[in-house]
Amino acid sequence: MTDYAADQADTATNGIAATQRTGTASADTVGAGTMLLIQNTGAGSHNFDLGVNYSYDGLNPGSVATGPGKRRITIGAGLFQWVRIRADAGDANGRCSVTIDGTASEIKYFVLNS
Repeated sequence: MTDYAADQADTATNGIAATQRTGTASADTVGAGTMLLIQNTGAGSHNFDLGVNYSYDGLNPGSVATGPGKRRITIGAGLFQWVRIRADAGDANGRCSVTIDGTASEIKYFVLNS
């Protein structure tokens, strides 16, 4: 599992080099409260699922594996998509799990602070 920290894009007045991440099937986490720029380099669409692991008033949204506990982003072939991860969507460590369907290596993404 790789725990990706956000590149500090908001502190750079002259720009910043951002690190491109390559998707894995289900081994990465990203920080709640960050922005993702996701690219699908494949020929078909992909689902990029973010685990929502928080609780609200003691209630959990459900299991990430069965659906209610995840936020699904569908990205068409050859497209880029911006995604803001809510600050309250993380687990107790402030992290959200990432799961990518199909050929996960076709997904590239950047994790930026917001």
